[in-house]
Amino acid sequence: MERHFHEVLKELRQRLLKMGFLVETSFEKAAGALLSRRRDLADEVLKDETEINRLEIEIDNEGHNLIALSQPMAADLRLLMAILKINTDLERIGDHAVNIAERAAFMLNKIPLKGDFYLAEMINTVQQMLGDALNAFMNGDADLARIVLNRDDEVDEYNDQLYLRLEELMQNDRSIVKTGMNLIMIGHNLERIADLANNI
Repeated sequence: MERHFHEVLKELRQRLLKMGFLVETSFEKAAGALLSRRRDLADEVLKDETEINRLEIEIDNEGHNLIALSQPMAADLRLLMAILKINTDLERIGDHAVNIAERAAFMLNKIPLKGDFYLAEMINTVQQMLGDALNAFMNGDADLARIVLNRDDEVDEYNDQLYLRLEELMQNDRSIVKTGMNLIMIGHNLERIADLANNI
């Protein structure tokens, strides 16, 4: 019974790793759709969402079944609970990637705004946080986890600068309000992904 439990637990970790890789890739595509103005990448993000949601449901169901049927000891229970919580966080990150991709697709028909909004830098920091957070969990690396937590302020600062610059532009030119608001919401999505990486 115990051997079966640990085999299933190992399989759950592997499935979570697969989901993590898929979510990372989806976010990279969403970022590419935004920065490179590529509709094909935005469309791929929307397709990835189905597989991410399917994996989230599978992991959640199997994890809760394992708790109910096996009554795991404290250490195993903590690991299982961590897997279930990270599973939820990854699904939410996938949702934010979809939001970014949809807004990027909307802005393809708009004239790009001139100015440095630190989007590329913010995206790079968030990508690093997400990748490091997943590696920290999979490898039990507490030092790497602390590095992730320390970078959150950097993302917040980028987002504040994005908002302030766009607010000024929109006050001076009402014709760019829709594009500006979409970029502000993208900044919010990036900030939320960073928060979820912190959760992990």
